[in-house]
Amino acid sequence: MTTSALEPRWTTPDLHAAIKDHYDGLIELYEDLWGEHIHHGYWAEGEPDPGRHAAQVRLVEELIAFGPVPEGARILDAGCGIGASAVHLAGRLGCTVDGITISAEQIGRAESKAAEAKVADRTRFRLVDAMHTDYPDGTFDVVWALESCELMPDKKAFLAECHRVLKPGGTLLVATWCARDDGLAPDETRLLHRIYRDFVVSHVLPLDRYGALADELGFTGVRTADWSERVWDTWKLSTDIVKPVVRDPSMIWKLVRAKGMDIFRFLNSVPLMKQAYERGVMRYGVLRATKPL
Repeated sequence: MTTSALEPRWTTPDLHAAIKDHYDGLIELYEDLWGEHIHHGYWAEGEPDPGRHAAQVRLVEELIAFGPVPEGARILDAGCGIGASAVHLAGRLGCTVDGITISAEQIGRAESKAAEAKVADRTRFRLVDAMHTDYPDGTFDVVWALESCELMPDKKAFLAECHRVLKPGGTLLVATWCARDDGLAPDETRLLHRIYRDFVVSHVLPLDRYGALADELGFTGVRTADWSERVWDTWKLSTDIVKPVVRDPSMIWKLVRAKGMDIFRFLNSVPLMKQAYERGVMRYGVLRATKPL
């Protein structure tokens, strides 16, 4: 394992195998704990708490506005999870969305959700590596990457692939876990490494590093924003959700027998994410960039 928290923890083949095992095996638990939007929520300053699910939808809406994402756009959802964002974009904005993931179980769940929402004709879900897609150059108006960039072992290669498949004038939208900076103390590095292992994440970078990579790749209009203060309530709520589970030995052993020991490590790491945000080690950033005309 690398000693830096800002470099890949896994080799790419090992990471892909771990991601498939993790999400294929724990997809039901993820949805039970977090709902269909398996990502952070967004709590606006000074507004009443809308509840976890509404906050997750709010994050999608905030990212749409940050783009902005135009109505009727053709979108690549890179790392689509179980399809909640793709279904939302297709339903609310009339977009045509291709969702890609390396988890077969996620594809099955995403197709079911699209059918239930009556947007199956505007969505397609495929088993494709987001760093190496088979789409022709200039296919999409928008590439949408909501909490998938942290999974990518080669961030520059991923952003370069996003640039390739975007139409001239197209928009890249990324929301991702970030590191505070590159000056982490040894105990902070250990904290991130444990999160990487138990959440099956390659590594994270400081937000300004993503902006610099986008500049290097020829994107224009690069804009970033730190949403950490708006999203970190996610982990206060998530910690409260898993507490009853980890304190119930019979429930833990039932899950371990069904899913293996990874489930135990995963549940025990949820409070570590809360700690990482509280200590300022983990941040949450968004990036918007344009492929030049």
